[in-house]
Amino acid sequence: MSRHDTINSKKLYKNSRRGKICGIFSGLGDYLGINPMILRILGIIAILMTGPIVILGYLLVSLLLDDSDQGLYRR
Repeated sequence: MSRHDTINSKKLYKNSRRGKICGIFSGLGDYLGINPMILRILGIIAILMTGPIVILGYLLVSLLLDDSDQGLYRR
């Protein structure tokens, strides 16, 4: 494994196993190292403030991101 691979090994995925709807906030929480519940609350506040823009963005991101490669058994 090269130095470049170890530095940039962190990748953003959606985590549909731990997620509530599509797993976007759960995957983002894993990536950022924070509790996904905080991101969900911020997402609800953003929906209340901007409406359909955040919903469309959420759906777009859910289509673009790959699901996490962690199955039932982690390696």
